[in-house]
Formats: sequence, structure tokens, C-alpha cells
Amino acid sequence: MKKLVGACVMAAILLLLAVSALADAPKERTLYVSLSAQEDGGEMPMDAVMWQRVGSKYYLFLPGGLDLAEARIWFAGSGEVTVNGTKLRSGDRVPGLKADEAAVIRYSGRGYSVRVMQGSPIPALFVNTATGDMKKIDRSKEYKEAADLLMFNGDGSAAYDGALEHMKLRGHTSALFNKKGYTIKLAQKTDLLGMGKAKKWVLTSNARDHSLIRNQICFGLAACVGLPYTPECRPVELYLNHCYNGAYILQEKVEIGENRVDIRDLEKATEAVNEKPLSDYPAAGSKRYAKGKHKYVDIPENPEDITGGYLMEYECSDERYGSGPSVYTTTRGKLIVVQEPEYASKAQMDYVSAFMQGFENAIFAADGVDPDTGKRYDEFIDFESLVLKYMLEEISKNLDGNKSSQFFYKPADDESKLAFAGPAWDYDSTFGDYGRTKDSKGLVVPTGFYHNTVDKNGYWWPHLYEKPEYYEAVRRMWQERYAPALRAVLGLEKDESGHVRSIADYAAAIEKTAAMNFILWPMRQSSENIARCGKTFKANIEYLTDYITKRYEFLESEWGANAQESD
Repeated sequence: MKKLVGACVMAAILLLLAVSALADAPKERTLYVSLSAQEDGGEMPMDAVMWQRVGSKYYLFLPGGLDLAEARIWFAGSGEVTVNGTKLRSGDRVPGLKADEAAVIRYSGRGYSVRVMQGSPIPALFVNTATGDMKKIDRSKEYKEAADLLMFNGDGSAAYDGALEHMKLRGHTSALFNKKGYTIKLAQKTDLLGMGKAKKWVLTSNARDHSLIRNQICFGLAACVGLPYTPECRPVELYLNHCYNGAYILQEKVEIGENRVDIRDLEKATEAVNEKPLSDYPAAGSKRYAKGKHKYVDIPENPEDITGGYLMEYECSDERYGSGPSVYTTTRGKLIVVQEPEYASKAQMDYVSAFMQGFENAIFAADGVDPDTGKRYDEFIDFESLVLKYMLEEISKNLDGNKSSQFFYKPADDESKLAFAGPAWDYDSTFGDYGRTKDSKGLVVPTGFYHNTVDKNGYWWPHLYEKPEYYEAVRRMWQERYAPALRAVLGLEKDESGHVRSIADYAAAIEKTAAMNFILWPMRQSSENIARCGKTFKANIEYLTDYITKRYEFLESEWGANAQESD
């Protein structure tokens, strides 16, 4: 495989149109620099990064696994270009580029000081879309666009070079952020960065999380304590159409698949017994949010076994009823969005709606038994996963812990008659970095409980926590699993499983990447967010460390062995 010795593009015309003195600069003088090893006379490579204007300053943001001595310049037209005093022809190597120093570039008779920055030695993704910009993708979650992806490991070796079937905007609230997150679909299943073969991958922006590591920590905790099918993730640099777009994590998508949630694919089984694509059949059922009602797709045939697999997402906002074609509203107003099969038949929605309604009935019953079926709550959903998943939400004080992005999956009965809580997902608003109003003040303080408080909103976790056997299991799992994992996060001991690292290690791995990211995406102290985590990356890491330290101490006082002895 070829070695990435660097990649950068200086696309002056695209960035300098805002400068009145250069408003009439012709496009044929657009200037590029590439650090990728190329043959003399070859075409400009796609892993090229434009220089970017932030405020009144110019920056060249480069991935970490580069050799700046290999820089090459590319431009069209007859304009003269000099870099650090050396006149260059298109295709020449660029002398004197050094990280954390300014390069003096003279272009079309004008001089510019461009600060060269280099990220941490983590993977870099270069995506070039079919249209050459992100406008349509960033405007709508329904729009998909084909693209090409070139990807390098942190040491500069090639990781992927090929087509993307599409790239699309992802997220609910996060889709509204300036720094967007995306889903990419490869043309064929590929193992990216050792995470197993799959087509679909998620690029998470961590726009709210100024430590940039909360998702990594929470996924590490989930895997460490044994929550099945916890997504793997890797920190990466993302470049879109030759422009640096910041620090991201590339992570596995929560979906049914051999290297994901490895249960039977009911959608494929349904497709096999029907003549048309499932999306071609008409929508049916309740068009509007209504308790005890569901919507489905009017599919004529069902496979013999419709007991699984199902991948479901628990949501509390009635607005999410429109988020998919197959959704059930429980009698207490909570949504069960069936993510897979995305196009569920009436028989399938009848089955899964009754199953999840029975579970809700049971956890709200004083004796934990659904009066309609006579089944206890732990005869619907695996007890251990229910305990471990609640604890992850409570320990991290996840903003969405009672409300959104809470997954459940149900295998077919011949695999398991129980459903399971999980996989874990979406932890950028955790450990005290976000709280909107005085009502959510409890999120930004490290002491106290948040998700087990009984309230009037019909949330599920509080009613589980009330049950004595559940409460005792929480305390046991704290002492046996979560407490040691958190000590590893705090650097007090080592996690021998390798799932969890210390905050210091996570932060050190992306320190230079963070410096670039926060120049492009400055930290904002939003007026609606009552959390104050610091104005620098270092301050955010210190805040996170202090929060988790105090959170650990509080939970140890509530769930630890000494607390148990004092009862």
C-alpha cells in the first residue's frame, strides 16, 4: 500500500472571494498543494486540503501522519507562486513547510501568511462528493449523494480507496448544529480500522462535547461491563471536498448485521416472500401520534416466523412519530420506533407492539407482572442488560437517558424469547456538559441521581429502580463492573480487557487534532446551556476529570460495599 506522506490543498479562489481585493481573481489561478506522494506530471490527488480563512487569519490544517518535506504545489494558469521565497511551478515540491509555523505565500502579486497546523497521528478521511459541495447534504436528512472516499491510517498507510454509495446527514437535534454529523455507505462491505466488515458507518461530530472524548469513554464503559453489541469507534480527521471539517469519531452504525447486532434479519426474510421491494407497499395504520396505536406498511406476505429480529428505539417526543414508517405509541405515550425491519408489516407491528406494551405494563405494575399476560418484566427483556444499560445512563448523567436514543433488540424466539436493552448509543451530552434549564440543573452537578427519580412523565428507568431485586442488582454490578471501569477511566488502575483507557490517554491521543478543531469550530458558551465546562480543550479535560471523580465518589457512597454494610 502506498504511504500517505501528507495532504493539503490551498484553494485560494474559494477562500479569498470574501476578500474584496481578490474578488475578481480568475478560477484558472486556483492554487493547490498536495503532500501525497505522486509521480511527476501526475494529476492532483483527491486527498488535498485547502487553506482556510478563519476570521482574519489563514490556516492550513493537515492530518498528523504526514511528511511535510514531500509537499507539492498544483495550480493552473500563468500566475506566479512563491512559498517562503521560492518560485514554484505546478507539481514542484514546496520547501520549508513546518507545523506550528507560518508559510509566506505570494500569489497573484499578493502575500499571505498561512499558519501550518498538523493534527494528531490518527486516521484521516477525505470525502469528495459528486456535486463538489455539501449544500444539499447539509440541508436535508432525506437527501443522499454519491461520493468517493480516500482514507489513511494514523501512520500514513492506506486504509480505503473507493466509492461511497452515498453520504447523508444524520441525527435529530445534532442535524441542526453547524458542525454536522453524517452517515456514509460504502459500495461494498469493508473492515474499516479493524472494526469489522460493514457498508454503513457513522461520522459523529461531537459538536456539543468540547472534550471530544465522551462518546469514546461511554462506549468503552459499555463494552467493559459487557453490554452486547456496543459499537466500536475511532477518532478521525474529516476532510470534505478538499476542506478540513474537524475532529470526528468514525463509529459502527447500530443496525442488524453479522458484525453489528448479530440477530436474524427479519427484513430480508420478509423481502424473500414478497414480489416487490418493501418500500413500494403503501403506508397504513395510524397516521398521527395516538396512544396504543401504531403505523406499518401494508405488506401482503410474512415469513413463517415473525418473532424477530427487531431493532427498536425508545423515544419520548411525539414529534418522532414521523421519523419512520413503523412506529408504535405505548399506552403511556412513549414511542417504539422500529428501526429494523424499517418496513414492518401489520402482523410484525402487532407482534412487537404487544411485546413492548407487555413490558411497559409489567414495569409499572407494583408486582412487576403484566396483568394481561401474567409475565414479569424480566420475562420480556433480559434482566442483566436492563441493569447495565440503566447504570450507563445514570453514571454518565446522559441528557437523553430517559428520553431518546435508547435501543432495544429482540432476536427470533429460536435464538431468545427475551429482548435486550442496548446497544449503547449517543453520549456527547453526558458527564455534566449540557443542561438547558433550571429543571435540568441536576445534569450539570456530579452528585445526586437523575434517571431513577420517579416523575409524572411515564419514564421507564425510575419504575425499574424501585423494584428491590433490580436495585440490589444495580449495587452488585456497580461493585463488580462499573466501579473498576471508572477507576480505569480516572487512571487509578488499568483495565486489563483493553476496552477502557484513562481520560489522560484519550485526550493525549487527540490533543493536536483538538487544537485544529477548535480554531475551525470555536467553543461557544450557549446562553441556553447552563453548563460551563471551560473555554479551552485543556480546561474541558480538567472539568471532565473532576466531574467523573466526584461522580464516582458519590456513586460509591450510594452503591459501594461500605454503603451496603451500613444499611
